[in-house]
Amino acid sequence: MNINSINNTYKNFLDTLNVSKQPYVTPQQSMPAAVNIGSINPNVQNNHEKSNKKLFGIIGISVGSALLLTVIGLFTLSKGFSGNIARKLRKISDSAKKAIYDLSTQSQELTESQKVKLRLHKGVQHFADAMQASSNISAVKDSAMLKLLKKLHLEPMVNYIDKFFKNKLILKTKNVAYNEAEYATIAFCNYLEKLAKEKNSPELARKAKEIMSDYSAKYSAPNHIKRSEEAWESMHGLHDEVYNRLFKQKHGFLNNLKQLRSYVTTDLIAPRRNVVNREIRQAKARISNNLTDVNEAIKDAFSDLKISINPRNDRAVDIVKKINKLLDEGKNLKGEAEAKSRAKLFENIKLHLDELSLIAKKDLKDPNDLKLAQQRISKFYEIIKPEFYKKGLAQEAITDVKNMFEQGAQSKEYKLAHKYMKEMNTKLNNAIYQEMNVYEKMAELAVGSAPSDIIGILAPTALGVGMVINADNKDERISKTLTQGVPILGGVGVTYYGTVRGYTGAKNLMLGLGSGWILNIIGTKVDEYVKKYRGEQQKLKAAFESWTKLQKTQTSQNIENN
Repeated sequence: MNINSINNTYKNFLDTLNVSKQPYVTPQQSMPAAVNIGSINPNVQNNHEKSNKKLFGIIGISVGSALLLTVIGLFTLSKGFSGNIARKLRKISDSAKKAIYDLSTQSQELTESQKVKLRLHKGVQHFADAMQASSNISAVKDSAMLKLLKKLHLEPMVNYIDKFFKNKLILKTKNVAYNEAEYATIAFCNYLEKLAKEKNSPELARKAKEIMSDYSAKYSAPNHIKRSEEAWESMHGLHDEVYNRLFKQKHGFLNNLKQLRSYVTTDLIAPRRNVVNREIRQAKARISNNLTDVNEAIKDAFSDLKISINPRNDRAVDIVKKINKLLDEGKNLKGEAEAKSRAKLFENIKLHLDELSLIAKKDLKDPNDLKLAQQRISKFYEIIKPEFYKKGLAQEAITDVKNMFEQGAQSKEYKLAHKYMKEMNTKLNNAIYQEMNVYEKMAELAVGSAPSDIIGILAPTALGVGMVINADNKDERISKTLTQGVPILGGVGVTYYGTVRGYTGAKNLMLGLGSGWILNIIGTKVDEYVKKYRGEQQKLKAAFESWTKLQKTQTSQNIENN
């Protein structure tokens, strides 16, 4: 690609580094009477403009390019390496570990291509594990900045900013999600009550009331808001814990990358967050717990379990295979004996997990690996408890609706009830996800992310405004606003909208850069049109002034001749 042929932000940035190559030009004011219309020259150099261009050419005056440089720099430090990146790296590592497990536990000898794959996956795993330390870059920056602000006695200002970010930005998405879930739950329960009245079914009416009562008890606005406030209060002092973990360890941060390979901020809040998560998900399972929810949770837990054991330990591998076989049996359970058979099956799985836990304690030498393995085994214990896998009230109610009509699952009433239930389930799952996401965002806020975000807004905004103000005249200000100011402010605005909506990391950064780039292209085209129009107006003005002057001269000459 020929970069010189592209009229975009990058080309503007390169051009500004060679200011003498293509100096800025401005239309010349016409000279009275003595100038021919055809000889008007619009390309006369403005000396002040040239010196101004040299000054800002050195620092990259193009605000389009400044957008790229500034936003990339600030957001790479602020949002690029956060908990979101840590999770992505962990997924890459886990995926590689799963492939290693599957290849290592094959009964037959590996082929050459499989051996190559095994070495490749091991390399990817080691790289992803090592890179997880990078997730703490934002924690290092945020906690150090907050520490400095506290030393400067600016804590009241930080508290005010934190309160604004928490209430107006972070909690907003979660609150909206719960409002949508509540509307969906009300719609489902109202329809159940309508059918119960039509079919004279007190049992269906009772279940509808129970669903609404359970929702209100755990997910109504006062309750989920109270949970968020309690979570925020529990994070008091989290900044000091993160700061001490990062800066006060023996030998310093850089020498403890292995111990800090996971995101420190979320590690510290994990115990309490997990308790809250388990509590609200168990409440959700009572309201609505379909087979898809259960199977997905078991699938995820089993995948985590596989990558937590040593694939060279034959006994551990054998246990995992037995658990997998029992899970396959569970998928085929149905009918009246389903609940009893599932309970027996899960009891067998529990015994296998007990043995696997003992093996992990002997087999895993690294404390971090052992801790992670025990957490994943505990997660599996939770999933096979009866309160987790049994049908929810919504599923029981749907079964009642199916039995009320001769057409069963084909009846329009059942299909509509199922549609309402599916929407309620989806909305409630999303609201719970948003609440857990908010938990992490509030933790980052407690560590000091808000001052960094403020700088992320003010720095490029100030840069854009400064360059527009620096323009020599009105025409240049319009030009810089279109090609420079609008792309910067638009890019930053879209990026922070993404932050409010819960987007983080590279996705959010690319949204900001992409919108800035598009606005730069649009602004450049509009600017070209404005300049062209302005040039035509200048020519017409010059022509008119020359013609007027010529008329006056001819009139004067005629008077003198007469």
